[in-house]
Amino acid sequence: MKTSLLAVIAFLPCLAFAGTSPTATPPEIIKELSVMTGKLKLSQNQQDKIRPILVSEWNKKKSIESSTLSDKEKHDQIGANHRAACQNIKTLFTPAQMAQIEEGMNHHPASSTRAGS
Repeated sequence: MKTSLLAVIAFLPCLAFAGTSPTATPPEIIKELSVMTGKLKLSQNQQDKIRPILVSEWNKKKSIESSTLSDKEKHDQIGANHRAACQNIKTLFTPAQMAQIEEGMNHHPASSTRAGS
């Protein structure tokens, strides 16, 4: 079964990582970065640049979650943080990798429910 590349990329920073220090790379990030590397054939340089973006996003997310903001404010800030991280990561992809992601998006629609007619 194929996993949508967009789903992999979108899911990476959304993982919850309990019990890791702010400077450590959580094991889940390492695993998901490995999946992305396998699917997109990321270079070591790309991996080295993506990893701190993911760790930074995770640290910001944890800070937002533990704040006294309302649930809606937390949701909004976490979403903005995620979108910013995704944009930063996308700049590191080659045109061929972006084409591969877009192809995956075209083959894996967000809604795969069947229409009645």
